[in-house]
Amino acid sequence: MYAQCYLPIIQTYQSELLERLQLLINIDSGTGQVEGVNKIITLLEQWAGAIGYTTRQYPTDNFGNNLVIRREGRGKLRLLLVGHIDTVYPAGAAQRRPFYISEGLAYGPGVIDMKSGALMGLYTLKALQEVGFEEYGTLTMVFNNDEEVGSPGSSPLLRELAREADIGLVLEPSRSLEFITKARKGADKYILEITGIPAHSGAEPHKGRSAVIELAHKMIAVHHLNSMFPGITFNITRISSSELLNVVPDSARCHISVRAFDERSLNLAFNALEQIAAGHSIPDTHSRLIRTRGRQPYVATPHILRLVEAAQQEGSDLGIAVVGEGKGGLSDANLLVEAGVPTLDSLGPIGGGMHDLNREFLRIDSLPTRGAMLAGLIHRLCLSESTGENRSLDQ
Repeated sequence: MYAQCYLPIIQTYQSELLERLQLLINIDSGTGQVEGVNKIITLLEQWAGAIGYTTRQYPTDNFGNNLVIRREGRGKLRLLLVGHIDTVYPAGAAQRRPFYISEGLAYGPGVIDMKSGALMGLYTLKALQEVGFEEYGTLTMVFNNDEEVGSPGSSPLLRELAREADIGLVLEPSRSLEFITKARKGADKYILEITGIPAHSGAEPHKGRSAVIELAHKMIAVHHLNSMFPGITFNITRISSSELLNVVPDSARCHISVRAFDERSLNLAFNALEQIAAGHSIPDTHSRLIRTRGRQPYVATPHILRLVEAAQQEGSDLGIAVVGEGKGGLSDANLLVEAGVPTLDSLGPIGGGMHDLNREFLRIDSLPTRGAMLAGLIHRLCLSESTGENRSLDQ
């Protein structure tokens, strides 16, 4: 009902949005690249201030500054939008692969994950301002700088903002116009350490007990768990061992990433890994399993499903049959849901090739469409909360 009204407004922003996106893409802002992160944060602060939002930067150790922008309205609903501006790429990526457009696609480091989503969010707020829509209690948006490594520095800020929010909207990208995210897996991290017995690898290898061989048996057992527990993923991400070439290795370890859609499944995974660690194939070796709890699962609650329905109504206004799906990847939506805030995710633009400097792309025609859908969703949610009514922009 509302998205179609916002579409022509946001379309008029497209040229300026792409110019500003080029500025952001051509600044290196890999996680921890503080100079580039702060340059981007400063630009976003200037642009947010120009549309009437109050701004505040929040410094974090090792990651640079986060930015929070806010505007008070005359309604009730408190909305929190989230977008990150860090990328996975090393210093020099912007010089090697600067922003360019070809055949309707934009390329460059972080172009879809997720500088375009962060900027789209800002222009959505601008569109709401342009039509004089103020039926919200507060509209808050945070631009954080460390999402790609799990938001270790910005998590306290996000949790603080979540306590002041009724609904969260996360602007991660989507693979297609019709898909948004209503659930994400949670994740635990493990270290599996093996201790063996060293021995000279040439003179008396029979006296040694290889930690590497024991670890190999256990890694294969862990991999087989993927077929035993549908919906739970077990991924061995890194391995290491003692490195002397003429010694039977007496230590080895691997890192394991486990993901599942609910807590029960994460605990089933823990029990299975404990059983693997308790046994051994190589005599006289010993194992230690270390569990580190990660982000909790983002589960589709009844409130979240109602948010999906609202997004479907706004998508329908644009001729898009919106579908809420679950994803295995994590985002700051996990954190917001853990803090008790009903949240929708993947509301940003459309693209792909994430985390691959040579392939990452944005469909530029998706920016106004997704921006209009987001504006319409905000409009619908705020009016529903404030008045219990739906009314069009021209009433």
